[in-house]
Amino acid sequence: MNKQLLIIMAMCSMMLTACNNTKSAAPEAEPEDTDTIIVDADQYLLMETSEGNITFKLYRETPLHRHNLVKLARKGYYDNQQFYRLQNNFTIQAGDPKSKGATRDIPLGENDVDYTIPEEIQPEKFYHKRGALAMASHYQMEKSSGGHFYIVTGFKYSDTKLFNAEDKYNKRLRKQVFDAITQTSPYAEQLKEYSVDTKRYMPKIREVKKQITADTDKVMATRKQFHYTKEQKQEYKTVGGAADLDGYYTVFGEVIEGMDVVTKIEKRAVDAKLRPIEPAIIKRVREIKAPTTQP
Repeated sequence: MNKQLLIIMAMCSMMLTACNNTKSAAPEAEPEDTDTIIVDADQYLLMETSEGNITFKLYRETPLHRHNLVKLARKGYYDNQQFYRLQNNFTIQAGDPKSKGATRDIPLGENDVDYTIPEEIQPEKFYHKRGALAMASHYQMEKSSGGHFYIVTGFKYSDTKLFNAEDKYNKRLRKQVFDAITQTSPYAEQLKEYSVDTKRYMPKIREVKKQITADTDKVMATRKQFHYTKEQKQEYKTVGGAADLDGYYTVFGEVIEGMDVVTKIEKRAVDAKLRPIEPAIIKRVREIKAPTTQP
């Protein structure tokens, strides 16, 4: 099985439906971190690349992801790494520690730090607009990779495509509730009992699932459906992004300077695995103060 992270899988499911780039296993938690997490402040990073500089604003409302990227930058984790996957009108992705100085015969995309990050998914506030900074994931809608990030380039959306993105996200939320209820008593025990002979017990299985569906309906009736705001729709329609990733991964920052550099990297020639023929290098990532002028 190809061990790429699931930011790749999500786009494939949206456009190709047949891609299955999952990682076979992921660590469960980050080791003890003695660094201080700045709670109520945005932070800024400058990424020096072989194509020019990119400046990021990291959101205060996503402290776990923000702190993690700053911590890795302090340690020089990203210095001399390559962007190992470039997908035109979608994303550019980096974070593989073995990409430093890697030749083309070395596969990239499956190496990471030894921990994951609890998700901080907030699509109602932080969405996959052009320039969004997000963390890849080993499992959709769950914990993020500790080291792999991506920057959204994306494309412009129509009203129909935005409606479809909303609908898919709401269906995913409903499935989460359905699956959670399925694991509760007495449904879990009943389905386990009936699984020994599904043909014989199919009527009973259908009845149990009917009850789970009814319980799911009750839960969903108490929850507000997700819809893009007027401002989000306008951004997706006029500037672009990757709306189909909303709800899957944590967006925790954005490019505030250097999208022309991101575009230069995105437009590089790639091979069949979307790896650039000529490497695009992250020279250094460092903390900076808030720029005096922001978009």
